[in-house]
Amino acid sequence: MTPLRKVLLWLIQSALLAGSCAAQQGSGGDQNYFGAIFSDERTNIKDGCQDKDATGSKPIKDVVSGCLESLFRGNKGLYASFASLPPGNGVALGAAFKDSELNLTHWRLNYQIDSQGSFNGSWTAGGLLTMRLSPAEDSKKHKPRTVVVQGPLPKHLPELGENEAKLLINIYAFHTSLNQVSYYGIGPNTSPTDRAFFGLQETVTGANADRLLKYGFHLVGEMNGRWPDIVGDYGQSSPSIGQMYSEATAPGLTRQPGFLQFGEGLQYATHLGGLGEKADFGVDADLDYGVNFQQFIAPADSEFSFRRLTIDVTNDLHLLKRFTPRKGSGTSEQFGTLEFRGWLSESIVPAGHSVPFYFQPTLGGGDIDKERTLASFADYRFRAPNALLLRGQYEQPLPKVSFLGVIFRADTGKVADARGDIDLSHLRHSFGTGVTLRAGNFPYVTLMYAWAGGEGHHTFADLNLSAISPGGGTASIW
Repeated sequence: MTPLRKVLLWLIQSALLAGSCAAQQGSGGDQNYFGAIFSDERTNIKDGCQDKDATGSKPIKDVVSGCLESLFRGNKGLYASFASLPPGNGVALGAAFKDSELNLTHWRLNYQIDSQGSFNGSWTAGGLLTMRLSPAEDSKKHKPRTVVVQGPLPKHLPELGENEAKLLINIYAFHTSLNQVSYYGIGPNTSPTDRAFFGLQETVTGANADRLLKYGFHLVGEMNGRWPDIVGDYGQSSPSIGQMYSEATAPGLTRQPGFLQFGEGLQYATHLGGLGEKADFGVDADLDYGVNFQQFIAPADSEFSFRRLTIDVTNDLHLLKRFTPRKGSGTSEQFGTLEFRGWLSESIVPAGHSVPFYFQPTLGGGDIDKERTLASFADYRFRAPNALLLRGQYEQPLPKVSFLGVIFRADTGKVADARGDIDLSHLRHSFGTGVTLRAGNFPYVTLMYAWAGGEGHHTFADLNLSAISPGGGTASIW
């Protein structure tokens, strides 16, 4: 039995056992676990699609949104799911079974088991069990306060403080099979004509934890087993990687050992500012700073062992103005968002060791984590053990057409073989402008034209699948 199947089996057994206990506690044993799950799902769909409001009617816009919410974003049951795969592999469609309202003693649990496949044959499948330590007991009622857990595997959880939970643990196992990833060689001076394709398969099993400290700080840690596998990709517009590159020019091409991967980090996330009581304009800010240190250990082939330091600093400044409706008191209205981000990844590589090319960060287009950087360049364009990115961005809803917005973005950055070469010289540049489709204060679809950098331009559309499927993330439409 493979490591993925073992951990998935354990996850399923643990989750269903917990769910069975919770269902029996909640129903007095009159209904089995799956019966309770699907009964709740049917009720939620009916409420979302059919029920009327207090006046006896329901506007069509509420019917549509209610149906979509209950069909795709329910907390428990079997749902259609949409997952984003890295560039070149499309949007994956599938199903997810989940329950996010399990309460056992002082722990609040939720789990999700899902699988999705794309039209090019790429796919992903796995399971996630989330455990959140409940707050202290209420001194009056002597009962733990309920904490509802839902959504994708998080980088960290700023809302932990609001929910008063102090500890989050995620246990997961997933497998990803990608049929097409681009490779241009290593270093800042590769050429677009050097493109080759490869397939990447990887199984990851492990756990991560988030411990909330004071003043918005989080102590985070992770422990994973990783089993990568590189395969050829033939019959495409560019050669397969093995036809152009060797172990010397693509470390890890001919052998891919299993890795033990550990990580420790300190993160700071807070929200501050706002519109003053008598002010007409103001700013509130979401600050998200993180420092993470990872160790990649290859017991069977120590030549590929290395360490990595990642620093990520993001400042989102929301511009506010006073808004006074015809009826009611004045309130604040967001009319624009400025983002300033700095991201640095450095690999610490002992003498005689190499960072496998499939673990090296990339800049240009989209990367393996579906992040869009230096968007005027091709996907995965620049690859090296070390990378730097600086970004400035402005997004604003259009007056009187708030579901549409305009966006401007400027990226600059570089990759380097050696840590000492990461500086502010010889940076690559990319500029972009476009429109966004919005819901509330959040852009869910971004249509952008990006240019500069000397290698042409790139038009793309990104869809935030979290709008319709928890865990969906960002997907590239083209």
